[in-house]
Amino acid sequence: MVACSFLAAPLAVGCGGGQTQAGSVASANQRLSASWRLQSFAPVVSLDLPLQGVLAAEVGTLIVTFNQGQFTAVGPGVNMTGRYEVKSAAGDQMSLMVYDPQGVAHYFTAQFAGNLLHFESTDKPWAGYGALEHV
Repeated sequence: MVACSFLAAPLAVGCGGGQTQAGSVASANQRLSASWRLQSFAPVVSLDLPLQGVLAAEVGTLIVTFNQGQFTAVGPGVNMTGRYEVKSAAGDQMSLMVYDPQGVAHYFTAQFAGNLLHFESTDKPWAGYGALEHV
């Protein structure tokens, strides 16, 4: 379900030219600190019917809010909180770990593109590509 919080292209994240990694991570955290609406998600592997239903209900309605290492995800079938950590960043790209309420880590790569945040998750069952829109 956490992957629904992030649902677009594989990204390579490296060191930013001219900005320290710590500065790049701080900048990514600042840009991420907002509310985002799930706009799309394309799973890599077809979901079973119950998960397809969950996904269909959440697209366009799920709101994920990031703030100072904590996130909330609220939608028709989701109401959760957890924590996140930006692991690395360079320019508009970043990698991050999102920890669900049970403390299980989920890895994401993401890229800012205007008012969108494109992301990729490799963790099943929510492995896939998606986009969040800044609200």
